[in-house]
Amino acid sequence: MRKFLLLITSSIILLPSLKAQKTIVVENPTKQQRSELVAIGADQLGVEAGNGVIVRDAFGIERTTQWTYDGKLLLPVHVRPNSKATFTVVEGTPAAVLSSVGGAMYPSRLEDVAFENDRIGIRLYGPALQRKGEKGYGHDLWVKRTTELILPELYSNDPRLSFHLDYGKGLDCYAVGPTLGCGTPCMIRDGKIVYPWCYETYKILDKGPLRFTVQVDFPSTDGITEHRVLSIDKGSNFFEATVWYSGLKQPTDIAAALAIRDSDPTPVVIGDGFVHYADPTIDPARHQTQIYVALLFPDEKVTIQQQEKHALGILKNCTSDRRFHYFFGAAWSEFDVHSQAEWQCRIDGFMQARQQPLQVTVK
Repeated sequence: MRKFLLLITSSIILLPSLKAQKTIVVENPTKQQRSELVAIGADQLGVEAGNGVIVRDAFGIERTTQWTYDGKLLLPVHVRPNSKATFTVVEGTPAAVLSSVGGAMYPSRLEDVAFENDRIGIRLYGPALQRKGEKGYGHDLWVKRTTELILPELYSNDPRLSFHLDYGKGLDCYAVGPTLGCGTPCMIRDGKIVYPWCYETYKILDKGPLRFTVQVDFPSTDGITEHRVLSIDKGSNFFEATVWYSGLKQPTDIAAALAIRDSDPTPVVIGDGFVHYADPTIDPARHQTQIYVALLFPDEKVTIQQQEKHALGILKNCTSDRRFHYFFGAAWSEFDVHSQAEWQCRIDGFMQARQQPLQVTVK
């Protein structure tokens, strides 16, 4: 009798969990192995965004997840060609994990906003730099040779460390100067670049462990304000950018840019919806490495051209309600991409994945 009561009690306890359990099926429609993050809407899962959920793979192992600021659950998956991967999801408290992304505003370095993942890092110059009158227009890059997060150490003001020297984890050897650097947006007026100044305000939207997202807004000029949302995912060389300009009084061309060095003989490669370049670093003779940079436009029809020492992807006739969506990225020859040919392969794979996304269903 006692065993019978225990069985009934166990069933009563387990029933709600079994009833709430759902299955996530991720289908790969291509002939290529895929390892990516997928984003699943809270409405698909039937839970409130931000609620604790536990996702397990086919072996029953818990997978790292993250709720994004816009109500999507991020899940890292790998799926064989023309195959399906299945996961189960229940409500609960997920296990704590180390973050693969991170970032902050660093007052110690003139209010830089800097962030990184396990491959690459970036910084945006802040209002304190602009108050000094310096021309901090463009995105700067941090190159890495480790999957560890290194920016807190580099910004620690340790007198033994320099941003521009490699102590075994990475450094800043990308030259920005008075250029648009890597992936910076701008307006085009009368056929010429309108250089943006440093950001005015910032807001961190996602903190990890799988995605870091920040919104930066810029000082208004003639009633026009630039808004820029940037994010980076674990395992990716490519930052995602969404840019718009409020207050436009007439349709305006906008662009994303890559700085091209005057003295560098490396050709710029222009393809269908992308442009890339092998940057020679700030001191080519001593570094003897390259930083591979790219602009990718899988979702936009742009005109790609070179002018004013930049490669530009130009979107024509934008209005204030038009969001310009693109990707930009980088890799270092001393870490995960060792040649420009390999960089081309990584670009091709990214573009193909955007054209044929993984298919996600929840049952």
